[in-house]
Amino acid sequence: MNKKNLQLAVLLLLTSILLLACTNRSLVTEKEDEDAKSLGEEYGFTMFNVTFDTTEMKEALVSRYDEKTDKTEAVYESKIDDVYLHGDEAMDKLDPIFKELDLNADMDDEDMVKETSKAFEVIDYQTMKLTVTFKGHDTKELMMSK
Repeated sequence: MNKKNLQLAVLLLLTSILLLACTNRSLVTEKEDEDAKSLGEEYGFTMFNVTFDTTEMKEALVSRYDEKTDKTEAVYESKIDDVYLHGDEAMDKLDPIFKELDLNADMDDEDMVKETSKAFEVIDYQTMKLTVTFKGHDTKELMMSK
């Protein structure tokens, strides 16, 4: 085997390993028995990101939810409770929180922050960053510091 063929074989092998290693663990699998719903119908928003920083730690709780027509991604990570969930497991944790969360696009920013803090049970935070895209509305970005 000459040097060029060896280099090509090594390059193909490394590319194959890289492609196999790159999986998106945050993807939520679709359940076949669910009725097809339009984007944002389930919770009223298609994107929800929240990060709580406490006096003891940065990013004490991080939650991300992104619903698109072809895929949904979910992450729930809590350093407070030592819980790190992605994909379906994160969605199992977030679903009851989102169903309790009573947010809408016309809501006052302060009320939106309070409602989110209550739903995620993080009352004693130092900083909270919230980004929400409501169905049919622009993205709303909020930051609250105590």
